[in-house]
Amino acid sequence: MKFNNLLQNFYDAKNGYYRHLAIILGKNYLDNTIELIKTYLQVNSNPRIAYAFHPWVNGSKDRLATLKDIIKTNEIVDIDYSSSEKYLGESFDLTILDAVDDFRPNYISRLVDLTRGGGLVIIYSDDISDINKLYKFSLTRNGIVKNLFENRFIKIAINSRGIILVKDNEIKFKPFSSSEVSKPHKKSYDKTIPKSLYDLCLTDDQVKLIREFDFVLEKGKRILIVTAPRGRGKSAGVGLALSFYVKRTLSKPTNVIITSPSYYSSQAIIQFLEEGLRALKIRYKKKISKEGKIMKISAGEVNIKWTSPDLAKDESGDLIIVDEAAALGIENLEYIRNSWDKIVFISTIHGYEGSGKAFMKYINSLDNSQIIKLDYPIRYAKGDPVEKFIYNVMLLDAEPEVYNNTQFMEITQEELFSNEELLRQIYGILVSAHYRNSPDDLMFLGDMAFQRIFTIGYNAVAEIVEEGNLDETTAEHILNGEENEGNLIPHRIIKYMRIRNFGKLKGWRIMRIAVTPELQNQGLGTKLLSNVEKIALKNNIDWIGSSFVADYKVLNFWIKNGFKPIYLASRKNEGLGGYSIIVMKALTASAEKFLVELGKLLKDKILRTSHQVYFNVNPRILAKILTNIEFKKEIEIDNTYVSKIYAYLNGKIPYNSASEAIHAIAEKYFYDLSFKLDEEEVSAIIARTFQGKSWSHTAKMLGVNNQEAENLLRRGIEKIVKKYYGQKEKDYIEL
Repeated sequence: MKFNNLLQNFYDAKNGYYRHLAIILGKNYLDNTIELIKTYLQVNSNPRIAYAFHPWVNGSKDRLATLKDIIKTNEIVDIDYSSSEKYLGESFDLTILDAVDDFRPNYISRLVDLTRGGGLVIIYSDDISDINKLYKFSLTRNGIVKNLFENRFIKIAINSRGIILVKDNEIKFKPFSSSEVSKPHKKSYDKTIPKSLYDLCLTDDQVKLIREFDFVLEKGKRILIVTAPRGRGKSAGVGLALSFYVKRTLSKPTNVIITSPSYYSSQAIIQFLEEGLRALKIRYKKKISKEGKIMKISAGEVNIKWTSPDLAKDESGDLIIVDEAAALGIENLEYIRNSWDKIVFISTIHGYEGSGKAFMKYINSLDNSQIIKLDYPIRYAKGDPVEKFIYNVMLLDAEPEVYNNTQFMEITQEELFSNEELLRQIYGILVSAHYRNSPDDLMFLGDMAFQRIFTIGYNAVAEIVEEGNLDETTAEHILNGEENEGNLIPHRIIKYMRIRNFGKLKGWRIMRIAVTPELQNQGLGTKLLSNVEKIALKNNIDWIGSSFVADYKVLNFWIKNGFKPIYLASRKNEGLGGYSIIVMKALTASAEKFLVELGKLLKDKILRTSHQVYFNVNPRILAKILTNIEFKKEIEIDNTYVSKIYAYLNGKIPYNSASEAIHAIAEKYFYDLSFKLDEEEVSAIIARTFQGKSWSHTAKMLGVNNQEAENLLRRGIEKIVKKYYGQKEKDYIEL
């Protein structure tokens, strides 16, 4: 067998609890994959096997069937790439990734993590750069796409130890040694936690987590923060710690909420909560959904349930646990912090979907908090070569430095991907501005052809996608529902706003703009934008825009730099955890015409549908949008309404009795904007009057108590009515 010379390496990996990764390419990919699997089976005759693929693509099931014929004695867990998230808590010895139809960084980073020490990961494909691969095809426009990501991937694989590269009959491999790793270990039992829970822990880090979970039992507000790279057992550790928490609160009525961006992010917490309860011999009941998800566990007087973030924020209880907290965004975490006394935030640092410096800066600023950091891997040895390769090739731990340089310049993608230090710096800045990192972003940066990358001194970066200039046929296809993510802003305006000829304009979408964290709030981002605008004008660009998840600080940055909101998505983007907003600056008269019309449509929509479509949007964001759209319209107010408003302000009737009058005069204000209210007053009016939130919900959104929320609304409405109608002595009319 051609791979027999790898046998000794596989035995060494088994003894040292580290992993190998094989990348198999070329026309003989399936034969070579089968041959390598047979070799591995000599070392581990009964491995747990995972096979990931797109089952709906022609030919993919045939390849799986071929492999199943070879591995007859083993059950293979077949994983659909699109639902692979649900397997995050599981472990396998042999993980096979079919990359014939799709070679996608997100899937690779996620699924490689499933493999435990002594195991083997195989990625097989004919050609990872093939334009017809699914994610690759999404980056292709007019048949044009680059291969910079894939070329770098192969180059790093060749130079990395423990990585096997096979192309047809050629094998490239640099061996790794078990002498360079250390297996997960625990110190001897010290009686600080129950022995049965200690036995379930794989590392000292997990033991420490259970011990220090007591922090949330202390009096007063307490926030426990658990951070770790992926694969350190933080969710499992929290699950075990939660079982010990249940033991100590068993006879006391206690409600615990678990939430996360998706149910599967919290799956390990629930799984190890169960294991812990069984180990502690605590009887419990569970509620299971039709899909087989455990939604609630009850033991004694304690109830623990999983709830989606939107609902969890407004639940009441004794403890809330937020897994993958960084992915919810700081705005949502602040809301939870204001609403709950006992909180556990769990977040991945680095790694797939890891959080950046922005999140770390936030948690370090929290009062009444304690941070627990887990460092030791649980699935494989510390120093594992496959983890090192994935971190390196996906730049999962890219941390930017500060350069002593203020020059504005453009960097080509080719320059970027041929200079590892520069790529790490630029990409590190781009991901540092986001709460949740995606390896797909790196492939986009390398392979999407219609891009421009600008920087000031390698300390501030703007990644720009050229959009628009669409022909009639393309615009017609978008109108009829066809996706076109390569032209994101024209797509949203044509499809959802039904303005077909917007697509003819040429635009630059600023996909990301970021400044290295140490230099933020010093005007570098504004300076970079100004320079980009000058280049755009020279290139006869009609508009510059950006699309992002609605965040108050980000929106404020764009508005301060002269951009106007033109679109707010009607549905929450569950993957991104918020509502997408588009801002734009017109550079030509043609674009200005669209800017005015789109602003008018957006203002109308927010004022008419906030109670329904935008009920869950932060009222501060709606306030910022409404007060920065200059479209004006005359609104007449009936005298009866004016009298009712004064009666409310004088304390003679409650809010609900004057609500329609308050709505009418507030609408008049938003279509006028001839004077300014305090932003908190505007936000209170929007939350209570237009979104229809209760006083308590309004108060939570604004970070105040119920009475303060109503006082803010009263002050705002009083200013409006006096400005338009003066001080009236009568708060009634006579017909």
